[in-house]
Amino acid sequence: MKNGQIFAYKSTNRGALDIEYLDETSQKKEWLRERALNKSEVGKKLKAFADYASKETVGQVHAGGFLHNLVRINSDGTSTSPIWLSNEERKTRIVESWLKHLDQFPSSSKNPVIQHRLVLSMSTEQHDAFVAVGINPDQVLHITMKKIMKKFGERFHNGDSIGYAYGFHHDTDNLHVHVALCPRTKLGKYVGCSTSRSKTSKHKRQMDYLRECFELENKRWEKDLSQPQKLDEILAERRDCHKIVFNPRLTAIRRSQLVADHNGKVQQLQQMYTHINAMELNFQKLLQERDARKASAAVFRFFGGFVKRPRSPPILIPRVNPNLSISKQRQQLFELKRKYRRLHNEYKKTYPYDYGAHQTEKNRIHGYRNSNSNSLTI
Repeated sequence: MKNGQIFAYKSTNRGALDIEYLDETSQKKEWLRERALNKSEVGKKLKAFADYASKETVGQVHAGGFLHNLVRINSDGTSTSPIWLSNEERKTRIVESWLKHLDQFPSSSKNPVIQHRLVLSMSTEQHDAFVAVGINPDQVLHITMKKIMKKFGERFHNGDSIGYAYGFHHDTDNLHVHVALCPRTKLGKYVGCSTSRSKTSKHKRQMDYLRECFELENKRWEKDLSQPQKLDEILAERRDCHKIVFNPRLTAIRRSQLVADHNGKVQQLQQMYTHINAMELNFQKLLQERDARKASAAVFRFFGGFVKRPRSPPILIPRVNPNLSISKQRQQLFELKRKYRRLHNEYKKTYPYDYGAHQTEKNRIHGYRNSNSNSLTI
């Protein structure tokens, strides 16, 4: 899978700032899809989410790099983690912070660059390979994107920081992420996105570097997926092991059938699923607390002054085991998910039936807005 994940497209926008295209549920994206459908008279239906997808990922626009710290600052001087903001509020803050930052470092050009647009994509082959072994393709592409953007900043703007916004899209045959890259670094340096066919060119060939990074990531994943016996061991060593795996999901009809099956495996599946749900909710709260503390410290360093403590929502759900560290709870959640998946597959072999949620993306026809959750519900 040499071309499993690729840097698919790049363009430069010199007009007004536009981040609405990052949101796959925005009116602009709907209009573009309708126009494409009318032009071709065939068009493509929106691709359904796989088991791993959830409503929270639909249309969400996020900020990365130095832009993340700018977005979190409230008008009263306090700070709020962007994950607690509504999507509309987050988009509004991204635009305001972006334009304010460009105003601080004006360009001498009559028609200055206002954003670079990148598209990073995953092939259907690699997507289905991840789903087959219980790995979340959205998470893989998300991790790859953030890793490569970090490398990009370190390679071409070492000692500085780049800013960008991004959103995942599932409206074509290939899962992809749109990235809007700010043309100015945190310190005001110009961010170039060039390439050249000539070896003697003075261009830095940033786009060639992005392609090289994707090739390295593809080789690494190809190696990991070629070792199914060691895959769990490899995944367990990751800090994001609890997020990168997902649980199988059953159709509503099959769920009602399973309720009537009073055997030991079904009861065990029900108990494990309930436990996984509880652990995920608790773990999410723990991570929000930790991220809020870290982000508050980061904002303090970023502005070099006093920043009020972040307003955080009350923790309504108690920890599953308050005596365990976050890393231990992360590991327990990962192990429980993988154990659940093995038990689920054993049950499927014993009681075979048509798993709609396990078909390849090309065989799924229902729209992504009808998707319910990222896990099995029994």
